Amino acid sequence: MTVYHAGDYRKHSRRGSHRGKGGAGGNGGNGGGKLDRNGRVSLGPWNPLCAIAGVLAVLSGCATAARAIAPARMPELFAGIPVNALIILTVALAVITLILVIVARRVAHKAGVGHGIASTWGIIALVLSLMLAGCGWAANTLFPQGVVEEKVLDAAPIDDPKAMEADLDKVFGTCTSGWQGMDASSYPGVKSVEMCSDTRVVFAVFDNDTSVGIYKAPIASKAREVLAQYQDQAGNAKYSMLAGKRWVLVGEQKGTETLQKTWGGAISNIE
Repeated sequence: MTVYHAGDYRKHSRRGSHRGKGGAGGNGGNGGGKLDRNGRVSLGPWNPLCAIAGVLAVLSGCATAARAIAPARMPELFAGIPVNALIILTVALAVITLILVIVARRVAHKAGVGHGIASTWGIIALVLSLMLAGCGWAANTLFPQGVVEEKVLDAAPIDDPKAMEADLDKVFGTCTSGWQGMDASSYPGVKSVEMCSDTRVVFAVFDNDTSVGIYKAPIASKAREVLAQYQDQAGNAKYSMLAGKRWVLVGEQKGTETLQKTWGGAISNIE
């Protein structure tokens, strides 16, 4: 039979009270972590923030890679954003994700619980977003115009000069003075050059696709000189260049935009 002396009850009660508080900082040995309404250890907002930042970083990385690979197929919202700007955004979001993962894991460690799936996803998202940003950077460096280029219509009747002149008359107005052929014999690869002083239009046809890239700049320069002679007739008209695979045309901007719907090609401004 156990015999208790005076004061023993209070000593045992105090010891039991100390044990009830927990040697790991209270709250049932959870290292000081706070409990949520369900009785589980609460790690604050860090895990959700890891997941959100990781998702944003991956989305930015996807936009970067897509913008670099197929710029012509991007929505208008992203079409005007440079690839380098998207790369910087992706890296910044990846850094934010890394910081949040570190904080979330430190908080979980102090609470004596596992770090959770959100911070694990944060690490996966961090690696994935950086890989996508690297893919975008490589594609943009090797293929500045994009890996997948938009298919451009090219339907100018270059084998029939009369048909070309007829189409131009419909768009820019009838060339009453007649189309004037210009000597192109000193320019290898140039098949013909014609001009109409009435409508202030100049077009050239080439023998091969590579000649267009060689002569586009000289033709634009020469066209500026020739068209300057008719400045009184043109007034404040703006000019632009419309170019296909084997032809180039310089004329008033409104007319080139209309002709593009029929002939195709790409428009560039002439200052």
